[in-house]
Amino acid sequence: MQPRAYLIDSNIYIYRAWHGSTIGLRDDQGRALNAVHGYAEFLLRVLEDIQTDRVMLAFDIPQANPYRKEIYPAYKGQRSPPPADLIPQFALCRTLAAGLNLPIHTSERYEADDVIGTLAAHLRNEGLVITLLTADKDLAQLLEGSDRWWNHGRTEVLDARGVERVWGVPPALIADLLAITGDAVDNIPGVPGIGRTTAARMLRKWGGLDEVLANLHAIGAQKFRGAPRAQKLMLEHEETVRLARRLTGIVCDVPLGEVIQTRWQKPALVQVEPLFEALKLPVSLRERWQRLLSAR
Repeated sequence: MQPRAYLIDSNIYIYRAWHGSTIGLRDDQGRALNAVHGYAEFLLRVLEDIQTDRVMLAFDIPQANPYRKEIYPAYKGQRSPPPADLIPQFALCRTLAAGLNLPIHTSERYEADDVIGTLAAHLRNEGLVITLLTADKDLAQLLEGSDRWWNHGRTEVLDARGVERVWGVPPALIADLLAITGDAVDNIPGVPGIGRTTAARMLRKWGGLDEVLANLHAIGAQKFRGAPRAQKLMLEHEETVRLARRLTGIVCDVPLGEVIQTRWQKPALVQVEPLFEALKLPVSLRERWQRLLSAR
């Protein structure tokens, strides 16, 4: 059996921790700590579950020149900024992870999805299979072979076949599918009036978006409901689809430095106690972390 590595899409779980609790304690600088405490418990449960040192964390960080906004300035433009009390907690969660010696990876230009895609490619070169811990189904496009997509805390696990059942196409065609249908969550335009089922039929027929675009005038002759209309819409919005495809695909060659840390080295308890104190971790949570860090 191939060894397995775990890649954590951290910001999603920080948001989940924020929404899962009300603001209680604040640190000595007045910063809220509810998302930090929730994220600390999430990390602890993951590490207790997986029992391995092959775990890496990807974070989204503020960016001056985001890759996808350069392509399409309206990308994610509809999103409201995070709540004021949540914003500083993203950095505090990174501080927590760094204090625990967990491998942290970020990019000043690319998103955490791209960081994860790059780490996945790196780890496959080492002969590992991948489990992605995320609630973002778009990341399922990275799955190959025995890889897994795992929404930790919701007991939802998908392999490549499961992804195909959910999306109607295999993982390698998810970015193509989203280029046709668009993605409202990220404000990515698609073809109005063409949904996932029709897009999946076209992709399965021709095997990929490039092939669909090369056969636009043949769509209307296909034997599925609304084929002539689908052809008309695809012809009208071909350039939109080509633009969207530049946004939906995950970049797998993000510069992450010469040395990519891929193993967790447990810190000494004396190293983390001041951090736990500064973040005011509850006693019960602190004791669980102590037991985990002391185990060999």
